[in-house]
Amino acid sequence: MEKQSPLVSIITPTFNQSKFLSETIESVLKQDYDNVEYMVINDGSTDNTEEILKKYGDRITWETQKNIGQTPTINKGWKKSKGSILAYINSDDTYYSENVISIIVDYFQKNPDVYILYGNSVYIDENSDELGMYDSYEFNYDKIFSTCSNPIPQPSAFIRKEVLDKVGYLDERIYYAMDLDLWLRAGMHFKIGYIPEKLSTYRLHKDAKSVSSMARSANDVVYIYNKLFRDKDLPKHFIEQKKKIMGRAYLLSAEQYFMGKDWNKSYQAFIEVIKMDISSMGIRCCVKFMFSYILSLIKIFRKNNK
Repeated sequence: MEKQSPLVSIITPTFNQSKFLSETIESVLKQDYDNVEYMVINDGSTDNTEEILKKYGDRITWETQKNIGQTPTINKGWKKSKGSILAYINSDDTYYSENVISIIVDYFQKNPDVYILYGNSVYIDENSDELGMYDSYEFNYDKIFSTCSNPIPQPSAFIRKEVLDKVGYLDERIYYAMDLDLWLRAGMHFKIGYIPEKLSTYRLHKDAKSVSSMARSANDVVYIYNKLFRDKDLPKHFIEQKKKIMGRAYLLSAEQYFMGKDWNKSYQAFIEVIKMDISSMGIRCCVKFMFSYILSLIKIFRKNNK
């Protein structure tokens, strides 16, 4: 029976997203695939999240915990799960249609060599109006690793449990890019497949982690790549490109610090780009570098003259 209808376990971590939570839950409950284990974990919300969860009765499994953060919450849910296929969908995103899980299960069954599978995602706003497409493309490990890019929209990704058994769970030291870290660790050992179909919506709004926490998550990619370059399983040809790749990682960090208005750290990250690979910086980045430098000096001057 498991072979014909594998159990799919889906986790929704939620923190103060009651405005969108029902839409997320309904998108899971409306799936036409029956063998789904769905768990919502309320990570210490202070809004009316718990009231919403109570309305669903035994249609979902849910619990409330003291706030521990998104990544530990997802790991907690996955470790409790019994499914052979795992996923998580945040409480402001949704599955695009009612047959998403059916599509995933069918593909996995027809392609037993694929261990992670993803599709496209549509950006939506607070009112669920479509804004455009997430830039997804066929998985190519060399391209993704060397460009520090992520073509996998997280709500459209599904994983066989064997992946986590081999490479471990999400790294709880990473604030935002924990999914990229998992794809890069897993991609050293497992085939990752792509379906060019819309599988999810990815909401952009002022309270979204992806929008409001640029400075806090800015060092994620640098941390990830420093860790990966110490991994004995990393293909050797990447070692030859280390400076260039780290230059790109620091450039991403610098730009995120810049958008998060942490001028001093943005300036410091730009300095690392110059040390690693100045060719990564175009004119636009040079302007940001100078802007960060000037604002950092102003900040130091004001601090010293208080």
